[in-house]
This record gives sequence, structure tokens and C-alpha cells, in this order.
Amino acid sequence: MLTEIAPSERETLRPLFAGFPGLRGCVDAALEGTMGRAWADDAATPTVAMLHLEFFMLAGDPAAPAAEEAARRVEQDGSIVASTAAWEPVLRRVWGERLRPYTRVEFAQGEWDRKALRGFIEALPEGLVAKRIGAGDAGRFAELADSLVYNFPSLEEFVARGAGFGIEQEGRFVSGCASFAICSHSLEFEIQTHEDFRRRGLACATAASMIEHCLDSGLEPCWDAHNEQSAALATKLGFVNPQPYTAYELRPRVATGGA
Repeated sequence: MLTEIAPSERETLRPLFAGFPGLRGCVDAALEGTMGRAWADDAATPTVAMLHLEFFMLAGDPAAPAAEEAARRVEQDGSIVASTAAWEPVLRRVWGERLRPYTRVEFAQGEWDRKALRGFIEALPEGLVAKRIGAGDAGRFAELADSLVYNFPSLEEFVARGAGFGIEQEGRFVSGCASFAICSHSLEFEIQTHEDFRRRGLACATAASMIEHCLDSGLEPCWDAHNEQSAALATKLGFVNPQPYTAYELRPRVATGGA
């Protein structure tokens, strides 16, 4: 039976997530106990564990008795990443045809070119201003996209513990990069750009600002691409060694007709 693991007790789960295929910043934050939730079949000597920080991240022995219970705990609209392909039969057994595999791509740090990063920021079109998000900006920043801040319990917590960089035009943010997950040594990127302002280099500029922040703060920048555009942007910024891996989404339940 799975039990929830307190933030201060999650270090015992770390060996199960060694070599996890993606979402490195999310895994780090959940295991460190700074964000997210965790469950395991045994707090001291776990064989199966699950982390939840937007994604449901499954690790351990898929043949263990608690593996199917972990799969069943995924919420109806959840996205899933598992430590090995051996978990897929368990997920299929629980979710059947609702389980939809798709490909994500994890990148590694490159040899950062500070001059190039600064060039992306300075190349912004006239009328657009790049800035670090402070307490007075957080509400307007969140209006661009909830996903920039919703892993934090409040906007105040986001400003205090997280990091965000936005591009502003006439008082509204049209592009932003934020800490989707953050801990003492890594930061997972989240980028959003208003549809009317895409293909102008704005996402590149905000991401470059975040990379600079990570380098200055001793944090590993973590990039996990969910589509080709995200992967291309990662390469442009200087991330390297793309590693595709399989993630899963749950299709909506098909409604059945009634009399």
C-alpha cells in the first residue's frame, strides 16, 4: 500500500529515480521536498514510488505489488512519465485504450555563450521591455498563463522562492519564462508567449534571461521539450544532447449513451 512521504523523508526515494528519463528539475524539486507530493510503498526501503509535480512520475519495480496501485492513483487528466518502458504494461492494464503515448525530449546543459545570450535579449523589437518579475508584476505575469506560476501556493511564494522574466508591452506581459519547478540546485523552465507575439524572438529572450539567472545563482537550467518548436528553441539557446523519451497522457473517457 502506498503512503504519502513527508518532504523531509524523501531522500530514501532518490535511488529509484536515478537515471529518470526526463523532467529533471521536477524530480529534483519533489525529492528535495521543496515542491510537489510523493508516495511510496515503504518510507525506509521503497520498491515503488510516485512523485507529483504537474506530472505523475513513477519509478521502481513495475512488478511489485504496489505498482498497479501507483498507476491507479494517476488523476483522470494526468500526464505520466515512468522510469522504464517496463511500466507501460502496468499502465495499459489500468488505463487501457485511454493511455496515449507521446514523445518528449530532455536536453542537457551546454557550454553557455554569455555574449550570445545577451544578444538575444538586446535584440528585442522596439516597444518591448524585458524585466525580472517582482511583487508588483506577478499578478499581470500570471494573466499571461497560469502555468507560469501555478506550481506555487501563492503569487507571493512565487516571487519569494521562484524566478520569472517577462516581456512587457504597454503594461501587459506578452511573453514570459518562469521556474516551473525549482530547488537548491536546478530549475525547470516554463515558457509562454501570447499568440499575437510569436516568432519575434520573445521566447528566446526570456529564456536567455533565465539561463543568465541560473548561471549567476548556481542552478542547473533544465529544459524538457514537448514539441518540435520547443526543441528547436532549446538548441538555439545552447542546450545540447537531446534525449527523446516516452510520456503518456490519458484520453478523455468516452461517454456512453443512455435512455
